[in-house]
Amino acid sequence: MNIIKSKITELGPDYFFEDYPILILFNDSAPPGLREVCVIHESEIQIPKDFLKKGSKIIFGNQEYLVEDIGEVAGTTLNELGHISLYFGLEEGTDLMAGAALLNPYKVPQVNVGEIIQFIQ
Repeated sequence: MNIIKSKITELGPDYFFEDYPILILFNDSAPPGLREVCVIHESEIQIPKDFLKKGSKIIFGNQEYLVEDIGEVAGTTLNELGHISLYFGLEEGTDLMAGAALLNPYKVPQVNVGEIIQFIQ
């Protein structure tokens, strides 16, 4: 089992979307307008492009999620920018975006500054 840890360093004031089950992760390079809706994190090492795939896990604190699906460029954007959009459910008929992953269970986790995110392969 391979684990890469990342620490949440900042929560944008609008990172939680009341009616939309998504978290947007980004490293410290997030531009100002986007930063307001992001969970800013700092990884211990650069996350390889092919690290996350179907069946991988992501753990927020003690809340564990399974990667059900992943977009074709999500690994690249996570590697280069620490950026990935994490969906906790999709409306019927909605396609997963190229830079996103679908996680199960379909419940947005509670996150806090200082908390560790674990990416597990």
